[in-house]
Amino acid sequence: MMLSSLLKKHAFSFGLFVVVGLAFAFPSLGSFGSGFPAKMLTQIGVGIIFFLLGISIPYQQLKNGYRPMRLHLYVLSWNYLGVPLLTGLLLLILGDVLPREIVMGFWLLAIMPTTIASAVTFTDLSGGSVSNAIFATLLSNVLAVLLVPVFAVLLFSLAEGLVVEFVPLLLKVGLLVLMPLLLGQFLRRIHFEWLSVVKRIRKPISSAIILFIVYAAFAQSVSNHALSDLSIVALLVMLGVAILLMVLVNLLVWWTSKYLALTSADRVAAFYCGSQKSLATGLPLAVMILAAVPDSQNAALMVIPMIVFHPLQLVLAGVLSSWLASKV
Repeated sequence: MMLSSLLKKHAFSFGLFVVVGLAFAFPSLGSFGSGFPAKMLTQIGVGIIFFLLGISIPYQQLKNGYRPMRLHLYVLSWNYLGVPLLTGLLLLILGDVLPREIVMGFWLLAIMPTTIASAVTFTDLSGGSVSNAIFATLLSNVLAVLLVPVFAVLLFSLAEGLVVEFVPLLLKVGLLVLMPLLLGQFLRRIHFEWLSVVKRIRKPISSAIILFIVYAAFAQSVSNHALSDLSIVALLVMLGVAILLMVLVNLLVWWTSKYLALTSADRVAAFYCGSQKSLATGLPLAVMILAAVPDSQNAALMVIPMIVFHPLQLVLAGVLSSWLASKV
C-alpha cells in the first residue's frame, strides 16, 4: 500500500528513470536517424505543451495575485539573475571536472523559469498565498518564451564560445511556443466549456510528451555513443553540483526574502516560486535551443542536470513544507 502510494505520488519522477532505461535498451526507436519520426513528434509535442498551457492560464484569477509587485520582481530576479550567477560561481570552481555538455546543461537549467504546479502546490501546503504563487509562476513561464532563448544565446556565446543562429531560433520559438500559447489563451476566452476537460487532461498529456522528449534525447545520444564518455566521477560531481546549487538557492532565496517586508503567506509564495526550476517548460525550450547549437549531438548530456535537479527540488520542497507551514 505504501509503495503504491509512493509510486502514484512520484509517478513522473519514476517515469523519467524508466524512459532513460528504455532509451538505453531500445535506442533505435527514438533516434532521429531511424524511420520513426521522433524529431517531428518532439516538435509537435512542444507545441501541444504550450497550447495546453495557454488554455490553462486563468486570466481572471491573475487579477487577484498581481500585488505586491515587489514579490513578482523578486521571483523574476532570482529565476533569471540570481540562479545564473550562483551557477556561474559553482561552475567556475567545479566546471573543469565536468564534460562541456554537462556545463552547458547547468547553464540551461540556471536560466529556466520556475515551476507552475509544484510551486503553487507547495505554497498551498505551506499555508502561503496561492493567488500570488499562481501569478508569479505564470508570469515567469510566459516571459521565459522570450527571455530563455536570448539568455541562452548570450551565455553560450560568452561562457562557451558557441555561435548560435539567433534568428532561426527565434522563429522556431515563435512557431512552436508563442503561437500555440496565444492560440490556447484565445480559445480559452471563447470556449469556456473546454476548461474542465483541459484541466483534467493537461497534466497527463504534458507529462507524457516530456517523457517522450527525454526518451528521444537519450536514445539519440545512445545511438551516437555520446554517453560512453561520461565517467562515474563526472556523474558524481554533477550530482554534487546540483545538490549544492539547490541548497544554496533555497537558503539565499529564503534569507533575502525577509527584506521584502512581505506577509508570511506572501513570503512562502516568493520562496517556492523563486527557488524552483521548471522541467515542464524548461525541457521543451531546451530542445529547441539545442537544435540551434552547432554540434549538439549530445543533447542527452545537456539535459541531465535539468532532469536530476527536478526530483531533488521536489523532495526538498516536501521536507520544507511542514516547517514553512509553522511559520505562517
